[in-house]
Amino acid sequence: MGKKTMMPAVISWEPFALAFLFSVLIGVLAGVQPARKAAAMDPVESIRG
Repeated sequence: MGKKTMMPAVISWEPFALAFLFSVLIGVLAGVQPARKAAAMDPVESIRG
C-alpha cells in the first residue's frame, strides 16, 4: 500500500456571499410585491374581506 497524502480543503467565501446576496434579493422581491399590492388597497375593504 502506498502512502496517502492529504490535500487540504480550501473553502472560498465567494459562494457564500453569492448565496447570501441571492437570498436577500429573492426575499426583498417576495416582500415588495405583496406590500405594494396591500398599499394600493382600501384598508376598510381589505378588512371586510
